[in-house]
Parts: sequence; structure tokens; C-alpha cells
Amino acid sequence: MKNLGTMDRLLRVILAEVCVLIAIFWVADEWQIPLYLIAAVMLLQAATATCSINTLLGWNSCEIIRRRNKNLMTIFVVTALLLAVVGSYASAVITRSILLEDAQSVNKSYTMTMQSLGEGDRENATMQYGMLESSFGNFSNKYSTYRPMTVKFDGNFTGYMNNISAAISGSGEEIRQGDLVRVRERLSQAGPEIRRILDR
Repeated sequence: MKNLGTMDRLLRVILAEVCVLIAIFWVADEWQIPLYLIAAVMLLQAATATCSINTLLGWNSCEIIRRRNKNLMTIFVVTALLLAVVGSYASAVITRSILLEDAQSVNKSYTMTMQSLGEGDRENATMQYGMLESSFGNFSNKYSTYRPMTVKFDGNFTGYMNNISAAISGSGEEIRQGDLVRVRERLSQAGPEIRRILDR
């Protein structure tokens, strides 16, 4: 039995659209499927005008807003289109900006480390290397499961990350031994990869 009025059905479509946007742009992989399922349930309810929770609670909103209000449908269509276009564009721009900001933090640590290595300052170079290791570790942890749209379809992103990781982790023994020349040589392999991530 139908128990959802026009407004409730339209709100479910909007909420489903929001769930899809969040799944595509904002969350890690493990949260995407649950959000898609929630969106699918909401769309099914909107299409059938039936909600099992309303049935259990005895609620019925079918008469709250009647179908003769044609302006409501126009407003809904405009709102849904605006949400899809503006929401997608804003999410793509903002998540790209966040990625670049995070990558710039890694690049800053990398630059400081290379500068210290070039100056031959072992104590400062060791400290800066530790900061680089921490900065890239945070970046790697965040983007190992969360892939914003700007890198979601970039088949090279994982390769960039692996190369940077190999250069940094491979320098650990040399930095402890004080072989700054070798550390600088090894870390120089990470520079082009960091720039490739930034160049988007």
C-alpha cells in the first residue's frame, strides 16, 4: 500500500543523490557500497511510493501534498539538476584541492630534506628525513583506500606512490649510517614522482 506523498518521494530522490555524490567523491572504498545501497533503497521507495518503516509506524503522507501542485515537480527537477551539476563540480574541485594540499605538504618535507642533505648537515638531515617519512606515511595511509575523482581513474597513481615509498624507505639504512650522498641520490628518485602527483 502506498504511504509516501509527493514531498516525501522527492526528498528521498534528493537524499539518494546526496548519497551517490558522497560515495563518488568523499569517502573511502569500504563506504561506497553501503552508500550506494542506501541510495538504491531510497530510489526504490520513491518509485513505489512505499516505505516499510512508515507501514510499521502507521504513517501515511500521501494526502499532505496533492499531485495537482505542478510547481512542486518543477522545483524538484531544477533542484535535482542543480545538485547534480553544482554538487559534482564543487566536490571535484574541493577534493582535488585537498589532495594537492596534502601532496604539497609531502613536497615541502621532501624539499627540506634534500636541502639538508645537500648542505651535509647530518643531524638536520636526519630530522628532516623523519619528518618526510611521517608526512608521506600520513599521505599514503589516507589515499591508499580513499581515491578522490582526480586520481580515481589515474592508472599511474599507485605506481607514483610505490616509487616514492621505495625511495624513502630504501634510504633508512643510509641515513642511520650517515651516508648523506647516497641518501640524496636515492631520494632524488622520489622528486619526479611527487611532481607528477602535483601536476594535475
